[in-house]
Amino acid sequence: MWLNIITWTMWSLAAIYYLCIACYFKALNISVGVLEAASDFVADTFRIILVPIIFFFIGISVFIIWVAGLICVGSVGDITAEGQGSQQKNVDWDESTRYMMWFMLFGMLWFVAFLMAANEFVIIVSSVTWYFSKKTDSGDGSASICTGFSWIFKYHGGSLAFGSFILALVWVIRGIFEYVAEKIQDAAGENCCTKCVIWTCRCCLDCFDRFLRYLNQNAYIYMALTGDPFCESALDVFCLMLKNAAKFGFVQGIGSIFTFLAKAAISSFTTITCYFLM
Repeated sequence: MWLNIITWTMWSLAAIYYLCIACYFKALNISVGVLEAASDFVADTFRIILVPIIFFFIGISVFIIWVAGLICVGSVGDITAEGQGSQQKNVDWDESTRYMMWFMLFGMLWFVAFLMAANEFVIIVSSVTWYFSKKTDSGDGSASICTGFSWIFKYHGGSLAFGSFILALVWVIRGIFEYVAEKIQDAAGENCCTKCVIWTCRCCLDCFDRFLRYLNQNAYIYMALTGDPFCESALDVFCLMLKNAAKFGFVQGIGSIFTFLAKAAISSFTTITCYFLM
């Protein structure tokens, strides 16, 4: 009986899915065209893979400097012995030192979010310059990666910083929630109702985080196209997504499938290669 229910349910969902495809067939064609243009851009601009590597080394360098600064700030305070005759020492922090530590922690989260935004913006600008310089279907467009770096410092540094600040703030809220949820769960024990509420709140925060990342990414695209600031671009692109929900949904869905296939191919190739090497 349950197998029959599941079977008919899946067939009903499949019928609804194919009905949506039939109704939004034009949007599906546009989505396929967008993905085809994206594949042409990657093929013509293979050097784009260097952009994440550059930002990775920038992040590692800044993280080393940040750790050194954190150690210096952590050493500010009164040094006291653990006990009488003990060689172990403790550093007693005052309120200002604690605030400085939390400020540095939030600053690092903000900087990581800014690096992610800058990485996305450079790739976006290179794809925009490639698309609008493309003359024929044979693919003679030229992408400028350096233009993305220059636009960050000249025009959109504050917008990227503001978008990454919002994302870092959400990360801090999620971290505080995880700390509070752990304390509540330890106090409540194996209470199923408490676990359900905690997992529901965790799911909502994760969905909000994903929504902000997606909105920020599309806002950066709108910024690269129009030159508008972040808030105006985010509002305009949100209205644009509402008006063209089918097109955005098809692009995201089909793109996720290709992304999954690419990850599976890379993982399989790496595993097989390492197996034969060992």
